[in-house]
Amino acid sequence: MAEKVTGPKSYFPSIEMSSLTLAPASFDRERHLPLLLEADDVEEHIHGYLDRGLLFEIRDADTQIGVAVLVDDGDACEIWNIALAEEHRGRGSGRRAIELIAERCREQGVSRLTVGTSDCSLGTIAFYRKVGFRFAGVRKGYFDDYPVEVLEDGIRARDMVMFEMELEDSSSS
Repeated sequence: MAEKVTGPKSYFPSIEMSSLTLAPASFDRERHLPLLLEADDVEEHIHGYLDRGLLFEIRDADTQIGVAVLVDDGDACEIWNIALAEEHRGRGSGRRAIELIAERCREQGVSRLTVGTSDCSLGTIAFYRKVGFRFAGVRKGYFDDYPVEVLEDGIRARDMVMFEMELEDSSSS
């Protein structure tokens, strides 16, 4: 798949996936919960932030391939949950989903996009760095009192690693 830089201010290469869209959605337990649980093991926790944020379906043409929950916080928007169906990972869809989220946030006048992940999610940390996020801090002990023990690759999660992306107004480029 050929990649090209779309502009001097863009972290995102142009990927031939024009059919990928981000669509607002109303929560449907059967359609959305399995994907939301890919990124968060606790259903009660998910319901807590669904009440605070906006749920989006990540769609490829007419097929839902993922979900994202965005929570606005003043000049920032935080991705509280993002997950793609396993068969759509590693094919550029995650990168494109982040690009679509960033575009939506820019349109809403948001200047920063933030996201956090567990300190043991090494692949996820690498993904966020590759798509243009920068290290923004650590929420120490975030997972210490989590309702379930979070393990990845045999490592117990303790802290949440935070990342942010400055969103420049694309109309000024």
